[in-house]
Amino acid sequence: MAGIKRLSSTYGASFLALITLCYFTQGLRCFPWMAMTYWYKDNLKVDPGTMQFLMSTAALPMVAKPVYGIISDSVYIKGAHRVPYVIIAAGLQLFAWASIAMFAGVSSTANLLTAFLTITNFGGGIAEVVQDAMLAEAGKNKVGAQQGELQSFAWLAMAAGGVVGNLSAGYAMKFLTPKAMVLVFVFLLALQLLLAFTVNERALGLGPVKKDTDDNPDAKEVEGRKGVVSAMWDQIATLKDSLQKPALWRPLLWFLSSYFVIPGIGGAIFFFQTEHLGLHVSVLGVARLVGQVGLLLGSMLFNKALKGLPLRKMFAAVQILLSLCMLTDYIIVKRINLEYGIPDKWFVLGASAFVEAIGQFKILPFTVLLAQLCPPGSEASVFAFFASAQTIAGLTNGYLGVALANYLQITAKDFSGLPTGILIQSFCAMLPVLWIGLIPASEPKPNKEIQMKAVEDETKKEL
Repeated sequence: MAGIKRLSSTYGASFLALITLCYFTQGLRCFPWMAMTYWYKDNLKVDPGTMQFLMSTAALPMVAKPVYGIISDSVYIKGAHRVPYVIIAAGLQLFAWASIAMFAGVSSTANLLTAFLTITNFGGGIAEVVQDAMLAEAGKNKVGAQQGELQSFAWLAMAAGGVVGNLSAGYAMKFLTPKAMVLVFVFLLALQLLLAFTVNERALGLGPVKKDTDDNPDAKEVEGRKGVVSAMWDQIATLKDSLQKPALWRPLLWFLSSYFVIPGIGGAIFFFQTEHLGLHVSVLGVARLVGQVGLLLGSMLFNKALKGLPLRKMFAAVQILLSLCMLTDYIIVKRINLEYGIPDKWFVLGASAFVEAIGQFKILPFTVLLAQLCPPGSEASVFAFFASAQTIAGLTNGYLGVALANYLQITAKDFSGLPTGILIQSFCAMLPVLWIGLIPASEPKPNKEIQMKAVEDETKKEL
């Protein structure tokens, strides 16, 4: 509670409430999406392959995150370049989800429903980029801010949303229609939109960094002087220059490589758990819920005890722990857990959830580091590039897994090669430790120019 009071005092109650709701809503997106999965299956009678294709199509706007970041960094709306985009993102999602819930024609065909779900992901992609950039910029520019505290708090809110969404969605399906579930989410988006209008972006130091804008706060700093197109090209050039700096590309390369060198065989493990072990899908759903709870606890632990640890040692320890935890799949495939009297259900709930929590937790300290390394004014561009690159790394992870499963001749009925695949996966997860030197040994020192600018702005405001 004391920590929340301090954050509220530093950043303002409205901003903290907005951040909390934004990230909680982001974590809760699984709630309406589960409703839409059942709508496709039960109401539109879509077969599994077609449903997978339609949902993948709806997710395409997430690939364009770098574009959203460049626009947010370079195109100002009434002197602001973060909060207006939060409003636009919430508005797009509110329009699309409300249309799905309230107008029967929108959800009457699979193609039309997919089009509106694409709009929700368009707004969601913008929101994720701008929210991360806003945290990074506020954490660097606001007087009294402590590195990583705002990101840790936001991740707690997002993890809480994931816990609530996964825990309540299955239960809500028994009492609410899919459209009623969507209306619950619409209410949160409407509240988020209203809160966004109460936040003063300039008071948080999120405005332009150039001094000549202080005397004319309502001027369109970027558009008025250079034009939108010119400003965007400048932002692209800035992003290119930033990514060429070893201080940024070296840790970024390590983090992305820690994903794409690992062959993902989650599909084969899923088939083994459901087809061979006969575990019900609800068990795997609860495992994801436990993983979210683990992420929540991990975020709290990071905020309380791990922020001061040397970065290189922390990432090395997390990577080694992730590699060792992957071996728990080897234990269940070889049926070793039964030798110790541990039923498959409870072993999966513990082991699988732990692996998921560690894999997600690794992102938190890296986003804190990335926020410190971002050049002023390019937070959205850098974070958006990171998000898209991470998506590509995940795709590479999946393709490598498919190749490995084919090589080991793992099928839906033959799992004899699965233990070897798990060992290979665990070994590959250990490889990034060999080039852990790409990660700085300790946190980078705060940019003195940014600190001086923040102090100067705060002094002017007080006078």
